[in-house]
This record gives sequence, structure tokens and C-alpha cells, in this order.
Amino acid sequence: MSDMKALVFHGPQDLRFESVPRPVPDRNEVLVRVKAVSICGSDLSGYRGGNPMRVPPLIMGHEFSGEIAECGEGADKFKPKDRVGVITNLYCGTCPNCRQGLQNVCENRFIIGTTMKAGSYNGAMAEYVLAPAEKIVPLPDHVSFNEAALAEPLSIALRATKHAGNMKGKSVGVFGAGPIGQLAIACMKHAGAERIVAVDLVDKRLQMAKSMGASHTINAGNDVISEIEKLTEGIGLDCVFDAAGVEATINTGIEVVRNGGTVLLVGMASPKINIELKHAIAKEIKFLTSYMYTSEMKEGLDLIAEGKIDVKKIITAEYPLSEGPRIFSELFSGDSRDIKVILKNS
Repeated sequence: MSDMKALVFHGPQDLRFESVPRPVPDRNEVLVRVKAVSICGSDLSGYRGGNPMRVPPLIMGHEFSGEIAECGEGADKFKPKDRVGVITNLYCGTCPNCRQGLQNVCENRFIIGTTMKAGSYNGAMAEYVLAPAEKIVPLPDHVSFNEAALAEPLSIALRATKHAGNMKGKSVGVFGAGPIGQLAIACMKHAGAERIVAVDLVDKRLQMAKSMGASHTINAGNDVISEIEKLTEGIGLDCVFDAAGVEATINTGIEVVRNGGTVLLVGMASPKINIELKHAIAKEIKFLTSYMYTSEMKEGLDLIAEGKIDVKKIITAEYPLSEGPRIFSELFSGDSRDIKVILKNS
């Protein structure tokens, strides 16, 4: 068995670029040569330590694209060099959740690059990664590997936007202008939102939010509540998309959403928070949550291919996979101002 290079997570802040055995595809599996893999905030959370979805030793990486390198028996509909994206949620399809269309919360699922109840599944921060043939999505020639790698985070923003309902002509606030927030802005714009207010502490992210479709931006260091009241003439926003998941943003969202409006919770930075419950109830606010995706990854790839959403804008840097340990360290330290980083094999 030959070896390959990979970034292996060995424990908190311990990521090593090293040689590991190259996987061999089994029946109905393909081996994908990774061409682009994105660093997700959940990968950084795993790097920090204490994340049950990142149990070492593990090769992380669930936002990626590449070329078919080898096909196992039964996967002969593909051939080497085919350009592909990969749906990374490997649900069972038979449990009660799957039968209800909730494959995103299947108790038996694996997710490529993570650790779930079913076990760990090595991901795409490597030269090669295994994937079931049924999870392979062919890429049109005009869709770049970088764009295809961002179909997974786009699918998360897309599913959440669909949960929010009809956005045509609505006023929306997006709290947290990281990758998911940026893609949420693009999805809300595509869904017909008339006013999109992006809120973040980092001016560079707010500048990018404008390019993604935000009509207004507010630095979170300012009086966010007062500024949104002025923008909406005291009525409030129809919907707040919370991509941060911290107490301050959620409670500000409760304050600035209109009576009967919707607070859409997607960010998960804080496992527990105290919320302004009485105020939320008195305003008859609707709380919605959204997690992962079901069918939205294929939908997202179609939106990218049709030029309806430009995911390239949020990519701020590309680095060789070999520099992964340094890049993770910089991102973890908070010194980096990158929004979305792509790692590539040489």
C-alpha cells in the first residue's frame, strides 16, 4: 500500500503534515484526489480542542472538491480525472429521521472529516479521500475547484434561508459576517430580500458583506439597536439571521426584530446562553433553527454553476496543504484577518 501526505489532527493545537497510508476504494466507493479543501470554523473548533466531533487522530476537511483518482467495484459510472464535488453527509436513509426528510440529523450518519456517533471518517485535508460513489456530484467545466469546495457551506446558508420563508421585499439582519454570514447575505439577496443589514466587529468583513449583497453595514462596536431602529423607522427587521451564536447577538436580534418577526439561529459558538425570554414572548417572535443541509448542496452547486451566487468573493487566501499547521495556528490565534482559506495540494 502506498502512502500519501495529510494534515493529521493529533490533539488540541497539534496538527501535523505527515505521511499516512493512501486509502483504497471498496465496492461502490471512489478515491478522490483533493484539489481544493476549505478550512471551516468547525475545523478550527476541533483544533482548539474539546470538540466531540473532532476526535484524534483524524484527518479533517469536509468542504472540498477534486478529481476521481480510482474507482472501486460498482463505481464504474465514473472514470479517472472526472471533476467532482462530494456531498459529505453520509446518512443511512432508513432511520425515522431520514424517512421524514431530516437526513441532516440522522443518528447513524458519518460526516467526512469528522467524528459522529457512528465513528470517525477521515476527510479531505489530504492528497486523497474516500467517498461513496452515490455522494459524487459531477462538476461542469466552468465551475472551479475552489467554487465547488464552497458548495457545502453555501448549502448551510441556503437551507437556513429556505427555513425563513418568503424573503421578497423583506428587511433582514445578518449578525456575524464570517463565511456562513457572507453566504447567507448572498442567499437572502437571491431570495429577494430588499434590505440586508450586516453586523460584525471587523470592518474588512463588513466591506465584503457589501460586495455579497448587503445594503447596509453596522460595526457591532456601535449602537446597533439605535441604528437599526433608524433604518427601519422604528418598525424593526422582518428577520434576523444569527450566524454568530453568542448571547449578545441573539439578544440584540430579539430587540431589533419586529413584533411577530423571525430570529433564525444558525451559529453555534455558545453551547448555552441566557436569552431575553420575556421580551421575546411579548413580541411574539418566532425562533427557528437550521442545521447542516439535506438536498441543498446540489441546489447550491446549481446556483454557482448558473452564476446566481458568486462564492469566490469570500475566498481571501490560498495556501499549500503543507502549510496547514501554520495556517491553523494563525487562524486560531486571531491574528489572521482571512475570511475563507483554501488549502491545495501541490
